[in-house]
Amino acid sequence: MKLTLFKISLLLIVIGASGTGIVFSEAERSFQIMSLKQTESDEIGMYFEIDDIGYHKISIPEYDGEGVFYRIVDDDYNTVDKGIAETKMSIRYFDVKETGVYTIILTSLAQENMNYEVELGSTNALIISIPAGVMFVGGLLLLFTSYMKLKNYRIAQPDEKIK
Repeated sequence: MKLTLFKISLLLIVIGASGTGIVFSEAERSFQIMSLKQTESDEIGMYFEIDDIGYHKISIPEYDGEGVFYRIVDDDYNTVDKGIAETKMSIRYFDVKETGVYTIILTSLAQENMNYEVELGSTNALIISIPAGVMFVGGLLLLFTSYMKLKNYRIAQPDEKIK
């Protein structure tokens, strides 16, 4: 089997994507199921390193159109992010400016008792950049090899004066 630049680029993309998935799957995360009544609150926290990117995923299994208000705070209770999750599943990301515990506080907006599945986690942004870079280089090589193949490609046109 001859190893061409095209095959190398595809291999780099697959290796980078696999590495990204592995790093992300091994990242730390906290998960909790909350059962809240109207205007009732609950929270879940996790420790983050500086310059990381955190995420939160809020799932509402029996979603009926009423959302949940969330607020992410740092150690000093400064608000990092806030909003209303108004879908069955909501995923958002936030920047970690300082090392410490970040907490997500949920407040129910539903009229009756509602269950929420909350996940707070790290993306391992500093570690994930290596396999993402490999994937990026593979994508650039793929573009380059595709351009080189198409550059000399000619489509045969029939003569216009054929009777």
